[in-house]
Amino acid sequence: MRNAIRAFWWVAIVAMCFATSAFAQTNITLTSPGGYAYDGIYVSPYYATVGGVANTPIVCDDFTDESYTNSSWSASVTPFSNSMTNTAWTNAGQSASLYGAVGWLTQQVLAAQAGSTTQIIDTYALWAVFDPSNVAHYLAAHPITTGSLTTAQLCDDIFGDTTGCTTSTAEKGGLLYTAENSGFTPSQFGFSVLSPYISGTNTVCNAESGNCPAQEFIEVVPESGTAAMYLLLASLSCLGAILVRSRLRRPSRGTA
Repeated sequence: MRNAIRAFWWVAIVAMCFATSAFAQTNITLTSPGGYAYDGIYVSPYYATVGGVANTPIVCDDFTDESYTNSSWSASVTPFSNSMTNTAWTNAGQSASLYGAVGWLTQQVLAAQAGSTTQIIDTYALWAVFDPSNVAHYLAAHPITTGSLTTAQLCDDIFGDTTGCTTSTAEKGGLLYTAENSGFTPSQFGFSVLSPYISGTNTVCNAESGNCPAQEFIEVVPESGTAAMYLLLASLSCLGAILVRSRLRRPSRGTA
């Protein structure tokens, strides 16, 4: 009986370690919207304190949910190398494969000059990956007809639509079509998804359902950064617990 109880606890400890290695969470405080806006909306990257690391650049993939400067929330951390089955967008019924397009567009956002028309186009295209209809509707309802980037030009760049965002279908020639049809996979990119928890719970929210305390973001720190370090420390802690337990159970030798 005692052996059975000991075996049960060993299984429990190992299970906890594996669970920790597959799961991470963090606290986020949005500290700056970045300072550049187009058509009334700030474009990525923004800046936040993520897991205690200040001035971490983050990129938004969620057009309709809201985030506010100096607000804080808890989030799940999912490296792009994982299965992506418990993010705010997959919980909302979107395909995990679309994070491949998100990863590629995130790279484009970060590579572009801050506040440039290229960065604006890349940001709106990234929002359109999961929410093309709302992006197209917003731009059509808030037309900009002058300046270096008109709404009509932006719609053409994103959707390949020359008629001013009357459709949200990705057509050849548009950035969204390129992102979604070039074979990009999430595992190609060293990013992590920061999916908000429903307030007061450890349950990831469903994007744009009304239960998210903030938007979902992409952490631009590679996996070798915050998320991987958390997982490494958690795994080492579990291993240490197993070794200590093993030593405590080792019988002492008798003296002659």
